Amino acid sequence: MRAVVAACIAALALMAGAIAAREAIGAIDPGTRVNGMLVVQGDKRDSDGWLFDTICDPIVRSPGRRTRACGQLPPLRRIFVGYGIFAPEKQIDGFWRSVSWKLWIDGEQVSLGRFGHADRRIQVGGRDVVLREWSIILMGAKGRHSIRYQTRGPQGVGDTTWRFSVAKS
Repeated sequence: MRAVVAACIAALALMAGAIAAREAIGAIDPGTRVNGMLVVQGDKRDSDGWLFDTICDPIVRSPGRRTRACGQLPPLRRIFVGYGIFAPEKQIDGFWRSVSWKLWIDGEQVSLGRFGHADRRIQVGGRDVVLREWSIILMGAKGRHSIRYQTRGPQGVGDTTWRFSVAKS
């Protein structure tokens, strides 16, 4: 009986590993093409424009699922689509670790950990804080696209999709 139980556990572990490997293979890594765009690693300084600058409202104040329609971006070669959280410098690491993240670009899941993140200092309400964002840039984007970030943290689950378009040059 113990041998049968051990064999079942081993088979389940192999199946779980195969499913995880298949999901990882299908995920977007740096250098992957999605709908004509090249998805690469980079932060805001490496881009020609930022999706969450004036086109899309990045502020999400409560948990829940929402979709936001954004305007049209001008033709840009490198669009920064990193999203993140801000906190005082001494608290950013703890806040970042308390949140799990998922991202989809045009419905395809992204291997976020392979892109990494970057910090920059900003002012919020007259206070200096650190904004930590995922390091993701879309190169050669044209037409309609969507970015969906899902977060799980102490405040609950946030799930926001931003729909936007990029003008053709």
